[in-house]
Amino acid sequence: MAKVLLINSNRFKHPWPVIPFGLCCIATVLETNGNHNVHFLDLCFSLNCAEDIRKTVRNFMPDVIGITVRNIDDTGGFNVHFLLDDVKKDVIDYCKKEFSGPIVIGGPSVGINGREMLDFFDLEYAVRGDGEAVMLEFANRIANQQPLEGLKGLIIRQEKVIVQDMEPFRVQDLDSLPFPKPQRYLNLGHYRRFGSPIQIQTKRGCTLKCSYCTYNKIEGKQYRLIDPKRVANEIEILVKETGINHVEFADSIFNVPLFHAKEVLREVIRKNLDLRLHTMGLSPAAVDEELLDLMKRAGFNEVDIGAESMCDVVLESLAKNFKRADVLNTANLLKKKKIPVTWFIMLGAPSETRETVLETLNTIGSVASKWDLVFISTGVRVYNESSLAQEILKRNIHGTMDNFLHPVKIEPNEIALEDIRAITKRYSFRFPNFYFYEKERIIPGWLLITGNFVLKMFRSRQPVWRLLILLKRIEWIFGIGLIKRRKYELNMNSYKRESQKNNGFSLIRHPKITSDN
Repeated sequence: MAKVLLINSNRFKHPWPVIPFGLCCIATVLETNGNHNVHFLDLCFSLNCAEDIRKTVRNFMPDVIGITVRNIDDTGGFNVHFLLDDVKKDVIDYCKKEFSGPIVIGGPSVGINGREMLDFFDLEYAVRGDGEAVMLEFANRIANQQPLEGLKGLIIRQEKVIVQDMEPFRVQDLDSLPFPKPQRYLNLGHYRRFGSPIQIQTKRGCTLKCSYCTYNKIEGKQYRLIDPKRVANEIEILVKETGINHVEFADSIFNVPLFHAKEVLREVIRKNLDLRLHTMGLSPAAVDEELLDLMKRAGFNEVDIGAESMCDVVLESLAKNFKRADVLNTANLLKKKKIPVTWFIMLGAPSETRETVLETLNTIGSVASKWDLVFISTGVRVYNESSLAQEILKRNIHGTMDNFLHPVKIEPNEIALEDIRAITKRYSFRFPNFYFYEKERIIPGWLLITGNFVLKMFRSRQPVWRLLILLKRIEWIFGIGLIKRRKYELNMNSYKRESQKNNGFSLIRHPKITSDN
């Protein structure tokens, strides 16, 4: 039996603090299947990471420390926050100072840049793929003093050199995993105040081939479906044990394959639970009236849709599996069913022009409900081993020195990112429901807490983000919005191209691809 200290390093709280569900799954497997002694340290709300790490390590005296690293950066907006700097300074460095044994990192970001992150943090071990099985075997070998070489899913770095980089490990039978027990490891009261949802997966993997996305690198290129009855049972147990009825389906895309999503919803409906359901991913390629009817009956009070663009040329350049007509059809059906939507728009694709930017903004402004949130980011973040990254490296091998670990964005040939930003900013003044993401405009925690308190007091099922739209409308009523607009226009008169350092990312101009390439 090994003593395993698991640490949640994620302290980023936008749009809300994320319950470290994946780490809870690993903790449950270590205790249930391996009989290991697990201590869980959640640093999301820590006021003093150094002291919390010092006390925990000295009191628990672990044999191994596992640290989950959720995000490399915040991905969106013209300004980028490179989150790994914070993880290194607030967590990794203190763990290395207090503990001389094996430290292993895992999480979604490690599935993208595991080798580079070991170099960045100056660590020895990283887990890629499904962490439950790999961490269980890792702890077993530590307990039995067996060598770690040959362990599938494990990257090993010795003397600053990668000596092993095994293929990611995939659990094929996800139904065999024990139900996670977040209430055992976390103070869920902190998350309840912000309205953070419980996360549920109905599958892992993704068969889609979006040019910028890394889901199929993190979870695999094939769907591994979970039994719909098990999904419904897990929701029922978690809601009962945690007291949280806000549930988020955290699949890469919830409604693909469509038949599976519908069967999951039917099983959830049979439970007759009082739920507030949400999903981060609904594809316009697979939306029909039956799906939306099932979603409403199951308890959906909002959905997120990654439309990215309202222009077919741009959607094709991003290798999306849907067209403009699919987005329009989805928008009309959602309006008909009165389901609140957060629309995600990503401007700056390789084929973007001034005309396509205007087409997207004008179209989404007309088809989205006035009380739907339109969340707009500028620039396509290039991630390691995405098809976009591979395309860039074929034509510019020196485009990145660390395999896109530090933020890199594409600059379209026909329009500069700062021009897209300026256009979008003007539209955000025109449409109260347009939320132009910048790191200085992250939703403040006090607003989330207050908003959730008010909604609970009035027993409202409205999504909390509608308060953003309400506040913006109030600003215009009292003239504050007009003042902000005038101030911005005055600043634009002396506008100069912002430096790469200030923006937080490097720019790579997208190479034109000709027919003979």
